[in-house]
Amino acid sequence: MDYEKIKLTFTKVHVYRDADDDGSGNWYFIAKVDGLPVGDHNQIFNAEEGRSIPLPEGQWETTINVRGRELNSNPVIVRFQVKDSDFISDEDLGTTERRLFMDMRQGYFDTRTDRNRYFRVHYKVELMVMGQFGFHPPDAVFATRQHFGSLSCTTVSGTSFMARMEICPILPIPADASLPPRPRIADHLRARNIIRHDGIEVTPNDPINVISNPSAIPILDPADANANTAARIEFTYYHPRTLHFTDDDPRLEWSIDPIQPSVPAGGLVRGDARFLGPGSTPDGRNSRGTRVLVYGTAEGEIRLEMRFQGTLFATYRALVLPVRQIRYRANILNGPGSSQPRSRPGHVRDHIAIANRFLRQMAIELVPDNDATVSNGARPTEFPGIFRIIVSRGVTREIPLGGWTRAIKLNYREGVLNIAYVHSARPTRRGRSGPLGAADSWLANGAGDRIRDTGKPSTSWIRPSGIPPDGDPVEQVMILLDAREEDPARFPRLFGMYITNQSGDPDFPGNQLTYGSTIAHELGHVLNLNHREAGGLDGLNNPPNQNIMHPDEGADLAQDFDIIQTRAVHQSRLVQP
Repeated sequence: MDYEKIKLTFTKVHVYRDADDDGSGNWYFIAKVDGLPVGDHNQIFNAEEGRSIPLPEGQWETTINVRGRELNSNPVIVRFQVKDSDFISDEDLGTTERRLFMDMRQGYFDTRTDRNRYFRVHYKVELMVMGQFGFHPPDAVFATRQHFGSLSCTTVSGTSFMARMEICPILPIPADASLPPRPRIADHLRARNIIRHDGIEVTPNDPINVISNPSAIPILDPADANANTAARIEFTYYHPRTLHFTDDDPRLEWSIDPIQPSVPAGGLVRGDARFLGPGSTPDGRNSRGTRVLVYGTAEGEIRLEMRFQGTLFATYRALVLPVRQIRYRANILNGPGSSQPRSRPGHVRDHIAIANRFLRQMAIELVPDNDATVSNGARPTEFPGIFRIIVSRGVTREIPLGGWTRAIKLNYREGVLNIAYVHSARPTRRGRSGPLGAADSWLANGAGDRIRDTGKPSTSWIRPSGIPPDGDPVEQVMILLDAREEDPARFPRLFGMYITNQSGDPDFPGNQLTYGSTIAHELGHVLNLNHREAGGLDGLNNPPNQNIMHPDEGADLAQDFDIIQTRAVHQSRLVQP
């Protein structure tokens, strides 16, 4: 779409003095705008003192493209010369000159610089907004320029203000103190936070893509890509709120930029993706609005770029990956009497469904193990991959630290995630309640003991983030969990965790969320992810408590996985190629 064009139309010339001693004058005009001639200088007009000469509509107008031009240092110059035609020689009645700077405005004009003692020239200026010339609402933005982390916006009224927009990759959004610094902008123009700072209530029936701004965009067949499967990318903040952006705002144009991989040679390559939905173009290369849907077409890295009326306003980096599946077995370990887990098979199914909505951010999916082989007296339930096992009290109730592994070995299959639902685990510290769950066995990650990322913007916007005015990112190094193998000779490739009753009554929706997020958290450990917090074990310090690998895995705010974590889990020995 065209932006930042000016249409200047000379409308009439008022005659003060005709400069002719005998009757009216015979005037012609020589007009130039930006050095180019406008109108017909051969046309003669009758000039009568005290009257105006109307200029033929459509003949005395011109269009100037000022896109990307710094008008304050390189203004548009408007010159209008009047001559009186005579038999012997033409008399020059003077030239007016006006300079149009960045603060140009729409309207009709005839100021002091547009007149002399013989004439006054009238003209109008129309500014193009969204491809249309005309007189627009006074706060309509005409021109935009990048300005050190924000945009300088000029309205059709000639006023200017600074604007900023962000697509935060961390949801829920951390407090401002944990985000990259923002440039100083006018306080009286209030900002708008589009997405709340608290977590969302994820349910088993939500679309799989319920969590916006994921670190991985899933590769999908076009026939399978829709509003419930494609990645949702949306703004989290903009300033000022007077811009009144809408979901499908045509002023906001998105594009896909396959970028150089931000890992050493042998890592990911340039990825690719397509937009879909009402605001997207037929080829899927562009879209518009404050929120878009996007699905992957080639594995690698991409950066989504969003422009406001043609000027780059915000970026978003993501990995493009196929959705890789992890097979699971969930075993409900029922002890005698009051030594039984509160979760029934239907609850377990729902917990897995909630966990999958968190894991979708990393293009990971838990799927039931379809092998019919069972052991340790496991009995299938009405739900695939979910079993019941009768056990003694000590296997499921107040399990001591050294007894965790016994529970996760029951009904084991090599290379399958084993989730043991138990009654309770003994507190690891005096005065504390037992844990919600724990990971207990995994293999070393294919990336080794640490993984690196140098992309821009940085993973989780760790500072320096590359989001202006913040500096360019530095290499981020995340420390991974070493292998924790339990009896590998008898139980090779054992991956396991247990879940307790500590999350509460599973019939209560809020507790369902805690069960699901706990499974996602413990699976993160099984996939070699360490805890994330300020000064945490994984070596990174952001976000403070929004990452699912935060030590308090039941917290409502802990709902996010980031790019460097996604890189790591796709190199886990458990993730199916």
